[in-house]
Amino acid sequence: MRAARTLAPLTALLLVIVAAGAAEDASTAAASACGPRWATAAYTGSVREAVSSGRDLWGERLLAAPGGPTYAGARQYLTPLLHAVQRQQRPLTPSGFYYVPLAFPFTSYGSTVYALHVADGSQIITRHIGGASLSVYVGKGNERYGSCQARLQPARFVGGYLPIVQTSYVDAAGVRYRQESFVGRSYGVYGAKSVISFVKLQIDARAARAGATVRFVPWKRLAHTAPDRLALRGATRLIVSEGGEFAQGVVRYRVARGETATVYAEWLNKPSDARYVHADAKTYDLARSVVANFWQRRLEEGAQFDVPEPEVQNAQQAILSQVIAFGWRYSVGNPYEELSFAEALDAAEVTAAYGYPSVSKSIIQFALNRLEKKPERFTAFRAGHLLSTVAYYYRLTHDRTFVRQTVPALHQLVDGIVRRQIRSGPKRGRLEPEPLSSDIPYSVESVVAPIEAWQGLLAMERVWSVTGYRGLAEHARAVGLELAGAMRPALRGAMKRLPDGSLFVPDALTGVRGPFDRLTATREGSYWNLMMPYALASGFFAAHSPSAHGIVRYVLGHGSRLLGVPRADAHIVYANKPYGSGLGEVYGLSMSRFLADNDHPEQLVLSLYGMLAIGMTPGTYISGEAISVVPVNGAYERSMYMPPNSGANASYLETLRQTLIHERRGRAGAPTGVDLAFATPRAWLADGKDVTVTNAPTSFGPVSYTLSRRGAAVEIHLVLPAHAHARLRIRVPAGERVTSVSLGARRIPFSAAATVDLGALHGTLALRATIRG
Repeated sequence: MRAARTLAPLTALLLVIVAAGAAEDASTAAASACGPRWATAAYTGSVREAVSSGRDLWGERLLAAPGGPTYAGARQYLTPLLHAVQRQQRPLTPSGFYYVPLAFPFTSYGSTVYALHVADGSQIITRHIGGASLSVYVGKGNERYGSCQARLQPARFVGGYLPIVQTSYVDAAGVRYRQESFVGRSYGVYGAKSVISFVKLQIDARAARAGATVRFVPWKRLAHTAPDRLALRGATRLIVSEGGEFAQGVVRYRVARGETATVYAEWLNKPSDARYVHADAKTYDLARSVVANFWQRRLEEGAQFDVPEPEVQNAQQAILSQVIAFGWRYSVGNPYEELSFAEALDAAEVTAAYGYPSVSKSIIQFALNRLEKKPERFTAFRAGHLLSTVAYYYRLTHDRTFVRQTVPALHQLVDGIVRRQIRSGPKRGRLEPEPLSSDIPYSVESVVAPIEAWQGLLAMERVWSVTGYRGLAEHARAVGLELAGAMRPALRGAMKRLPDGSLFVPDALTGVRGPFDRLTATREGSYWNLMMPYALASGFFAAHSPSAHGIVRYVLGHGSRLLGVPRADAHIVYANKPYGSGLGEVYGLSMSRFLADNDHPEQLVLSLYGMLAIGMTPGTYISGEAISVVPVNGAYERSMYMPPNSGANASYLETLRQTLIHERRGRAGAPTGVDLAFATPRAWLADGKDVTVTNAPTSFGPVSYTLSRRGAAVEIHLVLPAHAHARLRIRVPAGERVTSVSLGARRIPFSAAATVDLGALHGTLALRATIRG
């Protein structure tokens, strides 16, 4: 109770912040002063109290609200996520802001050419932090663009989701700037081989106290080789519009007080022969329209999940473009640009589920090739995850050619699991110890690895049995059942029923690892929270079973989540100080699946809004591997580690999909049916709202449906494949209820939760539900 009373003033304070549209705190200086901003002691104390709890205090507050969780409600608790760090807590960029990696175009493997556009508008970095860069200075020519956060509007995407970055800034003299940038190309024989970062900067000194000097400053001195450009060893690197002055490798524009101007700059990722390329409005507008049209078409190629909440919809589309552009990469532009098996395979599953099979397949192929070339990286966990991801891909695509191509590699994975099995003694059939995670330098007798292997083996058994590989199918099934048979009795002896009625399942059978009163109070508990959900989402603990209910209770009652987002030790973002109070949005995917399996719709809604509100940057939807919650060294803005992050992207997209489509599974993980709209936010069916899903891949075939609310009626149109055994839930706003559901002239029964079991019905169906307040 004490925590709830202390949090109330914080809630009120931050509601004022949101209403004002500015990230200001009682301790923050006036907008004209631009020193560092510090969090108040009251704010810091309230946040510390929330993260010290064994429960999700803020999440429970939102769940208890009359309308349930909302995005606005989730936003009120924490300051913006704007800063990015690398190892030893060093800023990721010179200004400390995160960057937006942009590329155009690319293959299904993702791009290999990126430009990093820093989110305060101060800089464009070529390909990798520390690389060649172009910086922007304003004011008297020595004020870094965006350096005063009180006068900065950080990056936002055009249209809410297109990878065209907009910022605005006011310098010390009151000159206003609007900057827009993107990555595109200038095609044809009169173009350039390099991708180009196009920049448009509008300068307005009409209400200012002085004029402005704008400078574009390359990372090193370049040669002035033509009236509009600078070059490196004779090849063009920077092209600018008319009116610029060139001096000592820098371009300068002067705008008198009372005047306005628009200048253009084109920063080439690689020095190129671009003699016919010029920087002007026509070139900029043409390149911009090509990029916008490309992404609009690309996002229309996949399944369509259209929801009536702009922030959720924009995040979905923006994150999808990131996932497509990143491919197999864990991050882009920093030392984390590498293959991380679990997170890459999560992205592969999500891209398949969103209707981008070529992207999914390319990620799987890359992971298989990497494991073949580096067999020392083999673990049973990775092998199991690869098997289950290939099976998932096949279920959604029925791509028999890919199954045939992967047979040798997957057969080796099965044999690798067999080789890791213990062949004698009381542990017969279990697996040899291996690291729980690549971050942990020692091996344990993992619980997660054999369950992940079990899931993958039985999933591939089902695929091979219907694609003509019966011998492989029988072998995979035998190994999977042997693993399960060895693990279940060992787990029964290791699981602990706690006094609060929850059930603790350890992530390892060796060593003292739990139960944890508060998971993130120790590093071991934090890793349980990140890794154990892979086992929980496997189906090994049957949905709605007493064990599953007990595990859910443990997760919700022992500090696993904050506003529905997975918590983590996050020592790397706190410079290894033992705060134990960060977020690991990267690992939300499996927990969302587990909660959907056990039908916890409000928790899924909370996760959706929490991920969006506190786990991502506002307006660009970028996240890191670890995210701060308690202020880092007293700073007001929050920080993240090595953004962007493909695992966080996959977690958000999968959570959104689970609110709209969830596949039920039987024993051993075989799909048994689909649940439609089981966890949509209730406000999405307020009067005048529509929810539409088009051609969403499922194990039974593509599914489409629309829920349209008009007055007291919800018109429902469905297109269901055979054998989908679909169920539909009609979640209306609080205070309303469904009174009838009809299919033509026939009344259809529904449950107290407004769930309609459609049984064997398939094809095109039209239902109508009536609502009463």
